[in-house]
Amino acid sequence: MKTKPFLLATAGSTVDGRDIDDKFLKEMATSYDPKTYGARLNIEHIRGATGQAPFRAFGDVLELSTAEVDVNFNGKTEKRLGLYGVFDVTDEAKALNEGSQKVYPSIEIEPNFGGKGFAYLMGCALTDSPASIATERLQFNRQMPGTLHLSRDDAALIEFAESGGDAGDTFLTKLGTMIDSAFAKFTGGKVEDKPASKEDAKDPPAQAFDFNAFKALFTAHGEAITNEIGALRTELRTEVDALGVKFAKLEKEQEAAPDRNFRARPISDGGAAGYAGIF
Repeated sequence: MKTKPFLLATAGSTVDGRDIDDKFLKEMATSYDPKTYGARLNIEHIRGATGQAPFRAFGDVLELSTAEVDVNFNGKTEKRLGLYGVFDVTDEAKALNEGSQKVYPSIEIEPNFGGKGFAYLMGCALTDSPASIATERLQFNRQMPGTLHLSRDDAALIEFAESGGDAGDTFLTKLGTMIDSAFAKFTGGKVEDKPASKEDAKDPPAQAFDFNAFKALFTAHGEAITNEIGALRTELRTEVDALGVKFAKLEKEQEAAPDRNFRARPISDGGAAGYAGIF
């Protein structure tokens, strides 16, 4: 997802007493080209070796620009040069942002990129404690307005929802209609319940096929089948829900588990890959 431009850093003093040269910001804005060297988003300036959580990449920096911004210092406004960046973020970044975690940018500056004598943006971290002043809090929309995403689990729930309620009654109603239709084809009329006459009692004719009895018997079988199907669906739904919970648990454990070749890295001192400027 491509984002709007966010204020990544401002020139001048930082919260820890260092200084960001506005020359660096201008050079990064004019020189940045993902085709030359793409800066990626990471967590706290740590680059994972395996691409697994939590230190995988969370997106890319697409473009940079500069503009003058006003910064409030205890009621006094100071004009500074600001560096703006547009990101392409992953679903993991959106979820992290929605949980109000790692919501500020922290840039990684190489003052002498490739020995060419100009500054370049090497990466940008998602953090909760940037050194640069007036960085903009990041906000990513997980879903575009007016868009509906139907997941596999949602589809399963809808299927089960349609199976409940009046589904059994609907089946029996259709069954009765089918039987009446079949009777009409044989007799040319509708099923009617006629009282027995005296003549019928005296001299009963040869027994004809009783469609009413057939209908009652068939309907009873239909009710039994419907009840059995309902019980099976309930049992299946319970099993599917249980499997879903187990799968989600295993998926989280898999994401959190380190790679077999994983070796613990030294505790970070705030540096990243030897870059001279992390702000």
